[in-house]
Amino acid sequence: MAKGTSTNNDFTSLMQQLDQKQIAPVYLLHGEEYYFLEMLLDKIESVVLDESTASFNHHLFYGKETSVNDIINVCRRFPMMAERQLIVYKEAQYCTTPDHIVAYLENPAPTTVLVWYHPGKTIAMNRKPGTSFKKSAAIFTADPISESEIVKVINTYVKGQGYDIEPKPLQLLVENSGAKFSVIVKELDKVFSNVEKGSKIREEHIEKYVGINKEYNIFALQKALAQKQKAKTIEILNYFTANIKNNPVVMMNGALFNYFRKVAIVQSMSRSTEKEIMSAIGIPFFAIGEFRQAAANYSGKKIVKVIEAINDCDLKIKGIKENTGDDAGIFEETILKILSL
Repeated sequence: MAKGTSTNNDFTSLMQQLDQKQIAPVYLLHGEEYYFLEMLLDKIESVVLDESTASFNHHLFYGKETSVNDIINVCRRFPMMAERQLIVYKEAQYCTTPDHIVAYLENPAPTTVLVWYHPGKTIAMNRKPGTSFKKSAAIFTADPISESEIVKVINTYVKGQGYDIEPKPLQLLVENSGAKFSVIVKELDKVFSNVEKGSKIREEHIEKYVGINKEYNIFALQKALAQKQKAKTIEILNYFTANIKNNPVVMMNGALFNYFRKVAIVQSMSRSTEKEIMSAIGIPFFAIGEFRQAAANYSGKKIVKVIEAINDCDLKIKGIKENTGDDAGIFEETILKILSL
C-alpha cells in the first residue's frame, strides 16, 4: 500500500496524510530515531480515536507479553460505538513469532488500525513479515538523520517550537549527543521548559539547563586537539575524568571518532569550496577554519593513526579487547596518543 519511507521529509508527509484523515489499516513504525516514532504514534492515536469512546477502542499490547495470535483476535473484533478501533503493538522487536502476522496483513480488518511499533533495529524488508508489511502497510523507517542534514533538521524543530538558536550552542548539542536527533530533542526540551518562547537559545542556556559546561565540553576538546593545544587539552581532559558520570567515555570517544572522520573528509576535499565542505560534513561556517587546521595538523598517515587510536579505545571500553577496567584512564591514554602525533 505504501512504500517504505525514512526520516524527516517522509515524517512530514505522513503527518500531513494523517491531518487529512488518510488513515491506513496497518502502520509499521520502526527504526532508531525514537522521537519520530513517538510523534507519529501520538498523531495516529489522536486521528483514529474519538475522545468519548477511546477507552473502549484503544488497545495497547507489548511484544514480550502478548502473542501475535492474540493481537489478531482483537483486530478482528468490531469497534464499540465508533468507526475504528486502534491496536498498538509496542516493543514488537521482542515478539518471538512475528511471521504469524502475515495472514492478517493479507486481509486486514477495515474497522481496525494496527500499529506495529518496532523501535531500534529495523525489520528486514526482504523477508517475512517485512515483505507482507510492504504490500499492506504504511511504513515509516526512522533512520538516523545524516550529518549533512542534522543541523537543518534541528533548526526546523527549534523554530517549530517557537524559538531560535545560535550556531555555536546548536553545534555543541550535535557534538555532545553524537548527532542523535532524539537525544538532542530531549536536551532542547529542558531548555524550552525554562526559557520564554520567542527567545534565542544561547550557550549559557545550554550550560545552565542541559548541563554542558561552556568551557569544558567535547566541542572544546576537539578544538584543542585540532589546534594541538596540549595544555588546554589536558585541562579539559582533567575536567572530564573528574566528572566521568556526566561525561560517559563511550559517548565522548564516539564524538571524537565522528569529528576526525570529518577531518579526513576535509582532507579529501582539498579542491572543494568551503560551501561544498560545509554541506558534505554538516558543519556551520564558523567551524570551517578549525577543520582546515585539524586537516593540516593531522595530515598524511597521522589521521589514520588518530582514527586507529580512537577505534582501539572503543574496543577496550566495550570489553572486546583486553583492558584495565579504567575507562577514564583508557580515554586519557587515547587523547595523549593523539596529541603526540
